[in-house]
Amino acid sequence: MEYTEGNLLNLELRRVHKERLDKKMIRKVHEHKWLTLIILSLVILSSINVMMIYNFFKILRNI
Repeated sequence: MEYTEGNLLNLELRRVHKERLDKKMIRKVHEHKWLTLIILSLVILSSINVMMIYNFFKILRNI
């Protein structure tokens, strides 16, 4: 009986201390706001650049 109580107590403590992965990611993003902002803006601007180059070559091909 005591063995079972001890295992259940350990199991409950593990559940309490176990953090979900999405919560960890949100906390990391919140801690590193500037780095996240810089990386996100770099990705957005580079994708816009690729789209503009693609459309430019598409226009040149039609001329």
